[in-house]
Amino acid sequence: MARINVWVFYLLPKLGQFLFVILATYTLTFVLIHFLPGDPLVAALASKSGDSAVLDPAVLDAQRVKYGLDGSLWEQYFGHLLALFRGDLGISISTGVSVTDMIARALPHSAQIASLALVIGVIGAVIITFLAFAAPWPWLRNLLMQIPPFGVAIPAFLSGILLITIFSFGLDWLPSSGVRSPGSQILPAITLALPVGAIFFQVFSSAVFDAMSSSYVFTAEAKGVPPRSIFIKHLLRNALLPSVTILGLLIGYLAGGTAVVETVFSRDGIGRMTVNAVLARDINVIQGVVLVVGATYAIVNLLVDIAYGVIDPRTRPAAAKPSRKAQEVGA
Repeated sequence: MARINVWVFYLLPKLGQFLFVILATYTLTFVLIHFLPGDPLVAALASKSGDSAVLDPAVLDAQRVKYGLDGSLWEQYFGHLLALFRGDLGISISTGVSVTDMIARALPHSAQIASLALVIGVIGAVIITFLAFAAPWPWLRNLLMQIPPFGVAIPAFLSGILLITIFSFGLDWLPSSGVRSPGSQILPAITLALPVGAIFFQVFSSAVFDAMSSSYVFTAEAKGVPPRSIFIKHLLRNALLPSVTILGLLIGYLAGGTAVVETVFSRDGIGRMTVNAVLARDINVIQGVVLVVGATYAIVNLLVDIAYGVIDPRTRPAAAKPSRKAQEVGA
């Protein structure tokens, strides 16, 4: 019973933080959209029909009701908030389709390349870190350590174009666009994996090389333990906590960072849909995408906090020092 109480006291603040992030994301998005100069509905309809379109006031009022933009700002705020809890993100002004359905169709394509990019980036970073750790010469170690930062230095649109030029137009191995062709997700995933792997490498390699100066690593080397065993059994464990933290941030980055890649590779997805919504001034789609990305980021952070509590009990103050009431209940 005491153990359950410990986890309850540990998770309640995290759940409260999760709900706060969702509410704050919704509020900030609503305020920014509705306090921009001009009427958002008029701007969206003008972008859809042309600037010279004549908007009948009666038709405009009907459109406001249809898209949930009627009433005062407070009525719109709480009306959209209640609809959000029902899973209703409104209707797209530019397409007339439910925003929830649009996101449900686009999200799997973005999740596919984001997941593959995360796997490629993390595996690549771990392999390069191990090679640098096991390198017999300092110059080779320094050379390996300088490779990943290029993933951040090179813009995603440039690396994507280079990959298309080499593997699509030059070698004709992989498709350059679309979502239905076999292997169409590989080049976009590699393009995303370059900055993701570079960022993960900076944190992971730093934790690994900091642990190399530990006494247990020195003892293992003195006993003749192979570098691979030292790396797997000792160094990986010490690099786990900071790596979990950066993984949470990277997943949040991937949730909303696919716009450039999906545009370069002409893929349907959340990022490209967001770009189109901004160009069309479609505020319902913009707000829906921001909420989904914010919710994804909040969920990932919640899972990271839970993982922290499982990996290292010292991160759970309630676990380290249970209250007297919890001890009495457990007894």
